Amino acid sequence: MGGQRCLYKLQSATVHFITAKHTTPIKRNVDDITFRLVSFQFFTHCHVSAMSVSETWYAIKDHGTNYCNLYNLMEGSGLTQARGYKEVTSDFVCTQRSTANCTLY
Repeated sequence: MGGQRCLYKLQSATVHFITAKHTTPIKRNVDDITFRLVSFQFFTHCHVSAMSVSETWYAIKDHGTNYCNLYNLMEGSGLTQARGYKEVTSDFVCTQRSTANCTLY
């Protein structure tokens, strides 16, 4: 496992929102993570939207770290294997997503 699949800290959790922080182990940058959960079809399905933003203003080309923050949490929870799981994103939405190596970040 990669070194950045740890150092997450839960900030708050409600029925519709989960917030956390991730500290990168090498540079010690802090990223703010937010998940928004919305149930539909009589509570049988859930739509999750999420974002990860570095508190370091100049961390634009982050080698996909912010994408990996979200993906590693989803994968670690087992949701990427859940029936009906679908990821919708792009390099425009998540900088450097297509070249991200989430085993490292």
